[in-house]
Amino acid sequence: MVKERQRTTRKDKRGRILKKGEGQDKNGRYYYVYTDTSGKRKRIYDMDLASLRETERLIQKNLEDGIDMSASNRTLNEQFDLYLSTKDIRQSSLSHYLERWKIVKDDIGKKKVTDIKKADLQLFYRKLKKEGYADSTIRQIGNSMITPALEMAFENDVIRKNPAKGCMKEYNSKVKTKEALTLEEQKAFIDFIRNTEQYNRYLPMFMVLFSTACRRSEIVGLTWDDVDLKNKTISINHQLLYKNFGDGFKFHYAEPKTDAGMRVIPMTPNCYKALIRQRELQLMLGIPRDVETAGLCDFVFATLKGTPFTPSSVNNLLKAIIDKYNQQEAIRAKEEKRRKILLPHISWHTFRHTGCTRLAEGHIDIKSLQQFMGHSDIRVTMNVYNHVDKERIAQEVIQAAANSEVI
Repeated sequence: MVKERQRTTRKDKRGRILKKGEGQDKNGRYYYVYTDTSGKRKRIYDMDLASLRETERLIQKNLEDGIDMSASNRTLNEQFDLYLSTKDIRQSSLSHYLERWKIVKDDIGKKKVTDIKKADLQLFYRKLKKEGYADSTIRQIGNSMITPALEMAFENDVIRKNPAKGCMKEYNSKVKTKEALTLEEQKAFIDFIRNTEQYNRYLPMFMVLFSTACRRSEIVGLTWDDVDLKNKTISINHQLLYKNFGDGFKFHYAEPKTDAGMRVIPMTPNCYKALIRQRELQLMLGIPRDVETAGLCDFVFATLKGTPFTPSSVNNLLKAIIDKYNQQEAIRAKEEKRRKILLPHISWHTFRHTGCTRLAEGHIDIKSLQQFMGHSDIRVTMNVYNHVDKERIAQEVIQAAANSEVI
């Protein structure tokens, strides 16, 4: 008759019974041996048995939930690198991401993803705010980098939940809704440029911006090779970025950010006339066509030296135009005893948003508008449609009520 082997009860040096996997070495350290989710044997140490058992409970909970303990030492920097490696990101965007990540790298980037709490991220974002970083920069770091990197860790069972979720409310709530110019404002702007000798040479550029709703980088990099006046089309096949990628601020050639950005758009009659006028102006002003910037030359819209306009130069131009127009309009309106039509702040994106809104108001098919704008996500296009529809509904309700009102 075979005797059953009896399990030997192991005890520590103080006579306390040790559980399965637990032990105590000759130096008095307690240890716990377990097998992680990858099948590897691991051992953890602690000088206090009660503390060790707290860690044991966490390990067992993670194992039960399928949390990948083998990645427990991965830092946020390593997690972000892993996240980037899984994405098909164009070189220009990748360089921008890496430049931005330098803000994170030597701070919370060194922390293990398994140790990062929501409060850690909130304190990090507030620290950036105190250091003078703009809300837009903090939003980009939080929404486009840290949050998706940690979401990937969550989806791959490295962490139990994503601590980044809900951390950006303070900064997201401050995002100003991009407003398009009204028809009245757009007409006032165009008329002022047309009738002001100081600025009327820029009229073709602003007309093309309104008509094409192109991105700033697309218009800045537009060359005459991209313009087909015979077939009245414009090919958007590249962009010109004015960025500092570690070599100082200068123009960089880049492909469109997404495949949807690569497109051929038709010219409206106003766009065609504006481009014809722009060609005439360049000949009259003797603007050189062979000045090379980032491998491109013969720009449609260029300075008197033949170089592309920098973003700041056009922003400064727009500010000067708006200030002068509003000053003159205030005086005229007072003299003519009428309501003032003042213009709001206008940025490069105002032209794109306004052009998109005018097309939506004209009931263009939403898929056609998405392709025209180069939106990779139709939800972006839908946001414009929803805004236009709300405005239209409000106007139609007021008109219907006025027509049916009983006097």
